[in-house]
Amino acid sequence: MDHPQTGKEPGLLARQVEVLELIACDSTLETVLEKICRMAEEFVPGSLAGVTILDRAGHTFEGCVMPSAPSFAAAIAGIEVGPPHAGTCAAAVYRGTPVSSTDAAADERFDPVWRRLNADHGVRCIQSRPVTSADGRALGSFFIAFTAEAPAPWPEDIEAACARLAGFALERHRKEERNRLIAGEMQHRLKNLFASVLSIAAQTSQSGQASAEFMKAFEGRVLALAAAHDLLSQDEAADLAELVHRIVAPFAGAADAIEVAGKPFKVAPSSVVPFSLVLHELATNAAKYGALSAAQGRARISWKYYRTESGERRFKFKWEESGGPSVAPPRRSGFGTILMKRAFADVDAQSRLTHAPEGLRYKIDAPVSGRLGRLHEGTAAPPDVAAD
Repeated sequence: MDHPQTGKEPGLLARQVEVLELIACDSTLETVLEKICRMAEEFVPGSLAGVTILDRAGHTFEGCVMPSAPSFAAAIAGIEVGPPHAGTCAAAVYRGTPVSSTDAAADERFDPVWRRLNADHGVRCIQSRPVTSADGRALGSFFIAFTAEAPAPWPEDIEAACARLAGFALERHRKEERNRLIAGEMQHRLKNLFASVLSIAAQTSQSGQASAEFMKAFEGRVLALAAAHDLLSQDEAADLAELVHRIVAPFAGAADAIEVAGKPFKVAPSSVVPFSLVLHELATNAAKYGALSAAQGRARISWKYYRTESGERRFKFKWEESGGPSVAPPRRSGFGTILMKRAFADVDAQSRLTHAPEGLRYKIDAPVSGRLGRLHEGTAAPPDVAAD
């Protein structure tokens, strides 16, 4: 059946297949999104199509692809969006149904930033549709704009098809980014492995043990280190306390060098690797340069969950060092620093790394969600207290 705006359905299907082929052939994200926009403009004459791209936390537009209006796209990068919910699509250009008025630039249903953007580009009508991953996470939005009157009926089929294709492209891109990050960390971690073994050997030798005792202690710590590396390649749910102990135990020169405190928390499979990578990075750095490189140095790892005044359940995780060498901020950010800042972006976490003189501090604060983890069954509800 022909659509009054889009032409024959076989033509639309053929264009969708072309886009899917580009995705399957690992074409660049920009190439795929441009193809999607051109497809929409082909089937909806007079339209300007675009795809916004959210950052991993879903708070800011990383960018926008809009081949027929590049200046419009360039102005979107860096704009913050409100808290995600169904009404705003977490990244909607317009909050609701299409505007049919002749002055979208002055319509108060638009946010001020979008009214200015519409005015600067002569946009009279615009509507967006959320672009999501397979599990419903907001990745951005697909939108169609017009500098003239909007078509009737509105091209819902084109809009839905393009949003779906953009979701496929953005989700694949995110997964490839994550794989590259993990691969880079693996290379980085292999370099640290040799330094870790030497550190373990030095810490063990300082105990003044006999040769046989030294070898037994050294072997145990190296095996623990190997177990920690095995854990980094797994993607299964784990108790947070157990995960912490397995990762950091090889780096503890003394039995009381590392303190672990926190109520039972089950880490979601998707967060096991981020927790493992960050803990390994922190422990490695502490053993090489920080508190765990000194006999009196200590590291405290703690976490808690709490409820905000608005009723939101949140989770806070801390790494705190003391008793080691004086700490100074690095002159440049290495891969490990970048990793710690970005590792928990997928769970909307706020990460903070502080090089305090008395010892390194690292903190994440995130909403309790299925992507981060859950409280163990039978655990008391989080208290209504503010986070310190």
